[in-house]
Amino acid sequence: MTAPALSEVYKGLKEIGLSKSQVRAILPDWWGPEIAASDAGLWETAVLLGRRLSLEAGPLVSGRIEPSPSVSRPHFKHTARVSPGQLRPASMIASALARAVLGAVPPGAAVGRPTAKELRDGLLEIPGSRIDFDALLDFAWGVGIPVIPLPHLPTGVRKMDAAAIKIDGRPVIILALRNNSKAWLSFLLAHELGHICLGHVPNNGAIFEGSLADTTEFDAESQLDQQERDANAFALDLLGGSQAEQEIARWSHSMSAVELAARATEKAPGIRTAPGHLILRHGFLTHSWVEARLALRFLTDDFDAQADLITRMNQELNTTSLSDDLQEYIEQIIGVAPGS
Repeated sequence: MTAPALSEVYKGLKEIGLSKSQVRAILPDWWGPEIAASDAGLWETAVLLGRRLSLEAGPLVSGRIEPSPSVSRPHFKHTARVSPGQLRPASMIASALARAVLGAVPPGAAVGRPTAKELRDGLLEIPGSRIDFDALLDFAWGVGIPVIPLPHLPTGVRKMDAAAIKIDGRPVIILALRNNSKAWLSFLLAHELGHICLGHVPNNGAIFEGSLADTTEFDAESQLDQQERDANAFALDLLGGSQAEQEIARWSHSMSAVELAARATEKAPGIRTAPGHLILRHGFLTHSWVEARLALRFLTDDFDAQADLITRMNQELNTTSLSDDLQEYIEQIIGVAPGS
């Protein structure tokens, strides 16, 4: 088979939204088009791309797109601002990374189907604890659910905000939103935990959230399906429960950002939640998103969420159990060094 056969691979991937430059960005640094000039090289290229995109390598050689059976049932939600087609490349990359990361993480205890209250009560049994981003991250990794960021997708690939994936019975959470606020990401993380605990994610399936944190969609409850309403309710109950709801109901709708930050900081300890959650909850109730975003900037403990995600992955992953190309891929897209 000659070099032009590579054009069939490019053609097939273009149909699902990946340009030639984006395909090249997915491949290892050492790869070049000349490698695909032979039958063996073309097959090697298809295998590399199949591992990186959750695709079957055999059909890809001739430009046909067949998803890997490990994640063959994706569902796309919150797509008012971004279409499922636009999210497809990122969802394929995320699914491939989820499978690779699971290979570098030992299985954890079965999560089961706890209610939000049961999970909250269990986490709060630890003296001095509160439900916040750090606590939820600890819980997820502690039960064997990797929480994966996607900071280095190829230029132009539209990413989802978050996703819940299940591969061979093992769940994974993707937090792709490039937001450094722990309050925002704690809601996304709690929401995806809700999908998992509520049994919404089928085995070898996934839920990809296009714009879960977009304020327009966040407000538009009527646009959400029942699973999304249930996952939202799970997240709110887990993070603050009825006590937070009752507290926020007493606050003025016209508080300044400084007043909002001060009130949230004062009341959060009694509710055993993060001040940032109360601020976002107030924004959700009043639609005062400008003040809410400004108020988050006054909180000293609401920063560095992205760095924490990468640090935790470096601590948890043992990539030496993976092939060299998958180690390189994890480093390339996530930023976790091979062999860590």
